[in-house]
Amino acid sequence: MDKTLSEDAYEGHLNAARELLYDYLPLTDEQWEVFKQGFKIRKYRKGDFILNEGETERFLSIVITGCTRHFILVKGEEKSFDFSFQHEFNCSYSSFIQQNPSNFYIEALDECILASLPYTFLEQLYAQYPESNKFGRTAVEQYYIWREQREISLLTDSASERYEKLMEKYPVYLEQVPLKYLASYLNVKPESLSRIRKKLMK
Repeated sequence: MDKTLSEDAYEGHLNAARELLYDYLPLTDEQWEVFKQGFKIRKYRKGDFILNEGETERFLSIVITGCTRHFILVKGEEKSFDFSFQHEFNCSYSSFIQQNPSNFYIEALDECILASLPYTFLEQLYAQYPESNKFGRTAVEQYYIWREQREISLLTDSASERYEKLMEKYPVYLEQVPLKYLASYLNVKPESLSRIRKKLMK
């Protein structure tokens, strides 16, 4: 247990994680008691790096509170390509699956609490409870569905359409993301995104 958390707070975060996972992993109370032993509650301050390029991803996490930014460095310039918001998975998936160094960074955009499952624990869980394989498979499936949709959107949608879709899905959380990061994610210049936002507000 995270020593900075009270027992009630710790249990509260675990219960929140269980509710979020239920559609993917409807465990019985007995199974949950085993499953929850593997969780590590991790807390980050705004600006902290959850994962650095070159580090191996050891955790498959769920964002309990806050949001994170995924980015790469291209000739010294940060290029944001993903965000993980509250109640979503957060992970460098290829690094996690292959246990190889990550090609990108994950940064906390504000104070974050993650409920994280270590790779080693999940491997043991899959062997002990075959039905739990659905959990890991679903996390990866969600990621690749998102990747396909994003790649198609970049090819077919205008910057304005991409921004509107993002606003439809994350109307509250986008307030937490600085304009420059959103612009990078949408593959437009910050001034272009500023014009798009002003136009939509009229």
